[in-house]
Amino acid sequence: MHIAIFNCLKPIQGRTCPEMFKNLIQRGLGYNTEHPDTSNIAITYEIYNCAADEFPTSFADINAIIITGSSKSTYDPYPWIKRMQDVLRDVYNNHPHVKLFGSCFGHQVIASALLEDCGVRIEKNPKGWEIGVHGVHFEPEFLRYFQQFTNEDITIQRKLQFIHQDKVAVSDESLPPGWIVMGRNDICDVQGLFQPNRVLTYQGHAEFDRTTTKAVLEKVNNPAWSKEDREAADQMDDADYYAGILVHFLLG
Repeated sequence: MHIAIFNCLKPIQGRTCPEMFKNLIQRGLGYNTEHPDTSNIAITYEIYNCAADEFPTSFADINAIIITGSSKSTYDPYPWIKRMQDVLRDVYNNHPHVKLFGSCFGHQVIASALLEDCGVRIEKNPKGWEIGVHGVHFEPEFLRYFQQFTNEDITIQRKLQFIHQDKVAVSDESLPPGWIVMGRNDICDVQGLFQPNRVLTYQGHAEFDRTTTKAVLEKVNNPAWSKEDREAADQMDDADYYAGILVHFLLG
């Protein structure tokens, strides 16, 4: 399997997002029980610095694209963001063998590129920032595709690290057939999107650990973030669970 990582974020305390995603996928290979031979799967990666306008020239040998988080918003007037949206539309429409995964900004840019014509929008969340570790209630329809992760509990909730103010806004019945909202919580009602065998997105950062989130909070130091927001990052999460779902999606 060959994965292209569209990197949109500078290193955090010396760690790059591509390195974090490689680690996440490795953990997902160990977590995933649906594919007992995952130890024999060879995965290669190629990194593209999208903010420097780097994108693949061919998709023939690419099996999946991972889009990282970013300090930018999908509606910011940067040429590389518009080009990424054009690339994603081209891949989705003309290269059906390529799977798409996005985290945070990646989740939002996939939604804006592929679903804007259906009424889906990226906007500031009127409930404010979602910071630190929060739980996500998975939708039963989503979990039906990942039954080995449910333990017969179709109302499962799992925690994840977050740093975002924008959200994907989906009005009633605006998703096209075959698209599913992954999950929701009280702060954000679209915590991910899913189209079987094609697209998976997470609003949260499964690739982040508490050290990474705290480092971002300290570096940015937004006055809108409360003490409770900052303390929420210093908690345990269920990132390995999300890693397992990601790997199952990539291998499925």
